Parts: sequence; structure tokens; C-alpha cells
Amino acid sequence: MSNLLDSFRALPNAIGPSEYKAISVSSKRKDFLAKSADGAPVFLLHDSSDAKYNPGISFRHLSAEFHATCRVQTDGGALEDQFCLVWCDGSASELHELFVRCVAAAIEELPETSVTKDLESCILGLRNLFRALASPNAREISGLWAELFVIWKSGNPAQALAFWHADPFDRFDFSSSNLHLEVKSTVKSIRAHEFSLEQLQPPSTGVGLVASVMLQPLTGGLGVLDLARNIEAAVAESSKLKQKLWENVAITLGADFSDRLDKRFDLSYAERGFAVFAMNDIPKPGAPTDPRVTALRFVSDLTGLISDKPVDPWSEGDWT
Repeated sequence: MSNLLDSFRALPNAIGPSEYKAISVSSKRKDFLAKSADGAPVFLLHDSSDAKYNPGISFRHLSAEFHATCRVQTDGGALEDQFCLVWCDGSASELHELFVRCVAAAIEELPETSVTKDLESCILGLRNLFRALASPNAREISGLWAELFVIWKSGNPAQALAFWHADPFDRFDFSSSNLHLEVKSTVKSIRAHEFSLEQLQPPSTGVGLVASVMLQPLTGGLGVLDLARNIEAAVAESSKLKQKLWENVAITLGADFSDRLDKRFDLSYAERGFAVFAMNDIPKPGAPTDPRVTALRFVSDLTGLISDKPVDPWSEGDWT
């Protein structure tokens, strides 16, 4: 993928609406990545169906047009064929890498011979993702960074990704029938985190863990895209896991993606300050006895807390 992005950046802008210098992005399909006239990434996805009118699709930052006849020039030669064009907003250059990675992962699931219906379904599958990039997100970017850090540093990134929440509002950040893992981060000098009582409930059979990540902002540190790139490389053979990875990143970034992508943290500081605790070891108040109290949130200081849990929460066994 890094080579793909480097090659994309070296491409010239399109000289017209139907002629592109492009890079092949599939060994089994005639799909290509090119630059639009304004320098934005545009995917050309081969459409095997008969040409007929299909209305285009437009979300914020993403648009698609069907049954476009284009001439494509690659290092291997030239061809003219029918494509679905999927392009990114040229004015959001900071979004271009995320767009390329999200779409590239999604189109790996396309059948070898795709018709308009297949392509339309694939693009509509990205709808919620790009809608999220137009919506505010109150969640701190440090939380996403910490979750990606836990995945990357785990002994099994593929399993960690499989257990990662599909919805940012899920009760636990990672879960299976035998494991509940909640990730907490802080940029303060003490290891104190906010919890709800529900977040400290282990499964009835298995283990409940809390991963605590202490963070320090650093201009030259790693951002969420840096961590996500490393994870993607580790699960390169699974298009579904890559798609889940980039969807979760995009959904968490929200409309403030430009500012959030600038946030970077010190990797070595995070590694030194990483700890894993059993949920039952976390200091917490008792459950409310008054039925009118239906939710309880509190801050727990874990400074000095000792746990016998391994730093890698996946090293204890099979949590499936």
C-alpha cells in the first residue's frame, strides 16, 4: 500500500474528464487509481454491464459516476473501457490517503467480473464512513490512538482487530465470549482514568482486562495514520480486517479529521507507560442501592496498582 500511495503521488493530473495516467490496483480486475484534474485520487473500477443511465452517488468528500468510457494509460500500455469513477474531494487533501486506503480495502471484495449493481453496492457500503467524516465526534483522538497502539503491540494484530468494536459506542473496546478488554488513555502525569461501572464487568466465563496507556504529545511522534499503516501491513492478507481498520479510524475522526490527524504522541513514552490490569483490581464504588440511580461514572487513580496480568492481553490463551 505504501508503494501504491507513493506511485499515486507521482502521477500527473488528468488532462481531461476521460483520459488518465493510472496505476493498476488489482491483479484480477481492470481497476486503476489515477489523479483527477485537480489532483484528487480517483478510482476507475471496471464495469462489465451494458451501459445505461444510473444516477451518480454523492456524499461529502466522495462522489461516483457510472458507465464512463475512459482511456487509461499505464506503464504496461493503454486501454479504453467502461468504468465507474469514484473520486475524493480535491479541496480536502489531508483526507486523500484515508480515502485511498478505505476504498482500496473495500474494492478487494468485488467479484472478478463486476456489474453496475456490484459497484453500486460497494460504494454505498462506504456511505456511513464518509457521512461520519461530515459529522462531529466528541471522542478524544487519544482514545483511538491508544486502541491502535494496543492492536499494533499485541502479539496477534489480526485477532485483536477481529475483537475490536465495530461501533464506537460499544460497551467494551475489545470483546469476545471469553474476554472483555477496555482501553483507557491519559495525557496527565498520573495514571487516572474515568470509568462507568458497566465497563468493569468481566464476562461470566473468562477474563476482564483494562489496558492503561499513558500518553505524551510530541510534534515528531506518531499519529493515528502511522499506527494504522503498521497494522494494515500486519493484516495485509485480509481485506475484511483492513476494511474494518480504516472504517473505524474514519468514523472516529469525524468532521474534525484535519485537526485530529495532526495529533501525535511519543511512542517510547507510551511503551514505557503501558500496563494491563484485571477489571476486578480496579478501585471502584459499590453498585448503587437506590433504583433511581441508573448510571454511575467515576475517576479511578491506578497509580501504584499492581496486577499479575501480562502486558500483552492476548498472550494468555485463545479468547475466541
